[in-house]
Amino acid sequence: MKVKLIAIVVLAAAVVAVGVVRTASTIQKKPVPYKDRLKSYATEAKVKGQQKVVVPAPLVEYLGGAGTISAEQAFASSTVVVAHVISTQSYYSDDQITTWNKFATDEVLSEAKDLACPGCLPLATPSTLLPLQPGEFLIPKIGGTVNIDGVEVEQPVDSFPAYELNQQYLLLINLYPSGVARTLGGPVGVFRVLPNAKLAPISESEHKIRRDFKDVYSNSLDLVRKRLKVK
Repeated sequence: MKVKLIAIVVLAAAVVAVGVVRTASTIQKKPVPYKDRLKSYATEAKVKGQQKVVVPAPLVEYLGGAGTISAEQAFASSTVVVAHVISTQSYYSDDQITTWNKFATDEVLSEAKDLACPGCLPLATPSTLLPLQPGEFLIPKIGGTVNIDGVEVEQPVDSFPAYELNQQYLLLINLYPSGVARTLGGPVGVFRVLPNAKLAPISESEHKIRRDFKDVYSNSLDLVRKRLKVK
């Protein structure tokens, strides 16, 4: 009798354990599908009564991101301009938001003779951003904010902050005939121009280009301009 009682207790414990496992498995968050991932985030937020959701951005590798490229090498392989943002528009696909930034050129410091990667074709330009006026170009960048089914979906990229409207930048770019450009090394080739003509990198980095701008040119637009004008 005692043996039977022990067996029943053990069996009951096992049933309880199985029940806990099953319950835990049913409340685990369902994986977000790859296709229409942003819509899935928006739908889930809407069900919860949320008007905004922040979603992770995909990892991006940038052309020229190798940390050993010097400022001199960058100057030789890219077009260097001072420009400001005049408009931005964000679009989304399955799992990422792309923000298109339209720039107006204020000054061309140097022009690259050849494209660093002529086969690296840029994204197709949205028709709403065309035509481009003389001196205008576009830079697409991962991240941004869009509205999906009434939900504000934000996809920030901490390592590459969003461009600011009317802010002036010094940019190291590969400019394609279509008018679409890519910055060398992603955020590495982007510097904010401050009121005192100082250059401020938009994000922290130990890239050699950043070190050269600081150590060789004292983060001075005037010194960079002087160097490139005599190139």
